[in-house]
Amino acid sequence: MASPITELTPAEQQHLLFLFLPVKKGPSEAITEVVTGLKNSLLAKNAAGDDRRAATGVHFFLFYILEHGKSAGLPIPSFQAMEDRGLLVVQAIYDADFAPYIGSFVEDSDIAKGLNFVLAIMDETGIIDPSDPTSAAYILAKGGVQSNPGAFNCLLMRYNFADPTIPAATTGMKNKKYLFGGTFPGLTVGNILQNYPDAESLWPSTPVDITFDDSEQPEC
Repeated sequence: MASPITELTPAEQQHLLFLFLPVKKGPSEAITEVVTGLKNSLLAKNAAGDDRRAATGVHFFLFYILEHGKSAGLPIPSFQAMEDRGLLVVQAIYDADFAPYIGSFVEDSDIAKGLNFVLAIMDETGIIDPSDPTSAAYILAKGGVQSNPGAFNCLLMRYNFADPTIPAATTGMKNKKYLFGGTFPGLTVGNILQNYPDAESLWPSTPVDITFDDSEQPEC
């Protein structure tokens, strides 16, 4: 009989990414094109037989694009883009520490090109000087994310609300700025692919089209 999990190494922990990236003023379609290109780079890797899921450890991701001067439309202050630039919100749940998680993307040349496109649409005016080694402009001028992995990590952390030292947990954690709950702490993407019956058939590395039945809208 198995015993409850009472300790998890960093490689087994789930963490939260919650980025608020300032992007250039313009229509959201232009930002969507960059984000779609990055997603397609990952899909192309899977289609070529290079299954990156366990390496990246991504359980969930969300991209939310807000044009300049706009709000999220809620009746209280929430996501708000600046008047002179847009906002790209990125949220994910990932395995292991921050540096190896980001490194699994940066080390891949095709995906790194997509990340460089993300840096190219960023607007850090008034936030950090372009001569700073961790600025988007400097990283691009010095060869992009693959040539400057440490600086790229620092750039992301500048806009990351989440704390990479806070793991997903089933119980409250004292003296933390938020509670990040996890129903199954320690269940990595690699664990799922290796141990779930028929995992590769149910969720093939080359994604298949799925038909989603309509969900009900709550009455208000």
